[in-house]
Amino acid sequence: MRLEYIVENENIRLSEELKLHTTKKLYRSIKSKNLKIYVNGIETKTYLMVKKGDRITIDYENEKEIEWPLYESSLDIYYEDSNYLIVNKRAHLLSIPTKAEPKSIYQEVLYYLKNKNEPLTISILNRLDKETSGLMMIAKNRIAANLMQPIHEKMERFYICKTHGLWDIKEGIIDNYIEKDMNSNKRYISDHGKRAISYYKVIKEIDGASYLMFHLKTGRTHQIRLHTSYMKHPIFGDTMYGIEDGSTIMALSSYKIKFHHPYLNKDIEIELKGEFEWEK
Repeated sequence: MRLEYIVENENIRLSEELKLHTTKKLYRSIKSKNLKIYVNGIETKTYLMVKKGDRITIDYENEKEIEWPLYESSLDIYYEDSNYLIVNKRAHLLSIPTKAEPKSIYQEVLYYLKNKNEPLTISILNRLDKETSGLMMIAKNRIAANLMQPIHEKMERFYICKTHGLWDIKEGIIDNYIEKDMNSNKRYISDHGKRAISYYKVIKEIDGASYLMFHLKTGRTHQIRLHTSYMKHPIFGDTMYGIEDGSTIMALSSYKIKFHHPYLNKDIEIELKGEFEWEK
């Protein structure tokens, strides 16, 4: 794989310029592997200066394949090219494996790519809660993942959910802070923690319930679940932040992803088709 881009800063040290275009993990990997870095086709040391308009190139081999138990599954694929994959994750399936529960969409994607003889070097760009269904975007290599950072700036994420009750304010912004409970996997709204911003709009009301579209500005763990609960309208089926309502699937789905493709240099928009899993 090749990482290549044009310097946009005037008279900056190469090492500092690299940090602006790579994640910390990728930068450390480049340094530890002692990869050759070229500026305008000439091998260059990172302590030297570069200028606006210079072309930086790094050849980067795929990392060693990760060994996880693989699981066969009929992936619901919505988009695929040589660098990115967008799949529809089922509810009650983890995004990434844990020791306690190694079965996840991560394993299923690895199985799919292994059968295509592709490297098993994927990065999930937008993780979903186990209970949440819908579209997930996956980078097939480290460089493709790096080019989509930071995710909240490079990707737009849209969700649909069904909540209890009718909202007084039909459209708005929820802006507060989320902290992790030190004694559990739960989060809570706080005066501190990480800032969480959600744009919402009521799109349908039926039988005392509201359907909302959420457009995330940030991507905190449990963000939509917390924000709907904070507004006193929890999501159907959300037993962690809501109420027991008899639902077997949480009514929250990632239904649309929009991003600018860094290799194709064009905007891509992918949207779920048909009914949501929790509406069937």
